[in-house]
Amino acid sequence: MSKPIHQHFIPKSYLNNFAVNDNNKNFISAKNSDNNKIITVSTRDICVGKNLYTLPSDDNKFAIEHFYADHIDSKFPELYKILTDSKIIEIDSKTKTDIIATVLSLYFRTPKFLNQENKIFEEIVRTAHKHSKGGDFIVEYGDDNIIITSNEVEQIIREYKENNRIKFLGQHLDQYERLIKSKIQNVINVYHITDESQLITSDNPVLIRPFVDPTAEDFDEDKFHKQTINPFDESNTIHLPLNDKTMLTILPNLDSFPDFKIRRLEKKKIDTIIYNNDIERYAERWILGKPSSIENHITDQSEFNTHNPVALEAMGSYKEKVIQFKELFDIIKQNGVTSNIVMQKVEFMEKLESVKNDPNIEKVIRTIKAANK
Repeated sequence: MSKPIHQHFIPKSYLNNFAVNDNNKNFISAKNSDNNKIITVSTRDICVGKNLYTLPSDDNKFAIEHFYADHIDSKFPELYKILTDSKIIEIDSKTKTDIIATVLSLYFRTPKFLNQENKIFEEIVRTAHKHSKGGDFIVEYGDDNIIITSNEVEQIIREYKENNRIKFLGQHLDQYERLIKSKIQNVINVYHITDESQLITSDNPVLIRPFVDPTAEDFDEDKFHKQTINPFDESNTIHLPLNDKTMLTILPNLDSFPDFKIRRLEKKKIDTIIYNNDIERYAERWILGKPSSIENHITDQSEFNTHNPVALEAMGSYKEKVIQFKELFDIIKQNGVTSNIVMQKVEFMEKLESVKNDPNIEKVIRTIKAANK
């Protein structure tokens, strides 16, 4: 069996869908979070670490890497074909499980949270060392009180980083299996971008969004983005860009019946901008994509962050249709689909430009009107 020391935490089979092929080699554009410089790199050489999943034991120390290679990465190309084929709307139980397992693997196998933990520990040690003026000092970390001499600083940092890595390896497969079980009843949507806009991805590509009611009076967008994510919250939605034109979304199932459909919806530039903003927000170091998608993302974010009239109008329209759709959903929940109050709401919404420009809401409205004939 192979000994893969060079270990991708985001598989090449995924990255290649955002890459450009040149002479049978795949190259992806990448922008570091520290600056706006865009570089081009082979998908072999990014989102990769040395011995990230290597176990300390001599017995099958590459078991985790082999698990991902055999059970996840090898299945991704076939699952990708299914998810990006707009004609496929029915899947079986095994395919659904494979889709959910593959997406969640990309959440748990990334080292972002491990690296954050290591960074915090190193900052604590170095700050305490600086204030110790060369003498011994004590660091509180978790349940430990660590006594450190001045000449032990680098060794202690290395040891705790390795201890954190081993802890990461010991916990993340168990958590991964637990999360699959908690999401297996969820429903699968695929969003297809129908205009010229392009999705990007990152070195931490899975977005987990907590449930939020944007119509609530106390909704605070800044707090929403800063809150700690609990991946096991049943109300979460999960998103993964599949390529520059396709977004996979896993949503809570509102009833207890098994669901083996892929619901396909159309999205446009305003949706792309919002998704790309979140993708960059949750990236660890790199946002990734085709050259034009990275460049357009930088331009789009700059325009929307300056709150120019076009951007303000687009965001206002987006928020309006979200609020209107939420109100329609609440009315249907209380009164059923076939009722006068539902039709009154539909007639009001049909007059709004934000609704007229959304093909997905238009489909819902047509369905409601047909039910009320």
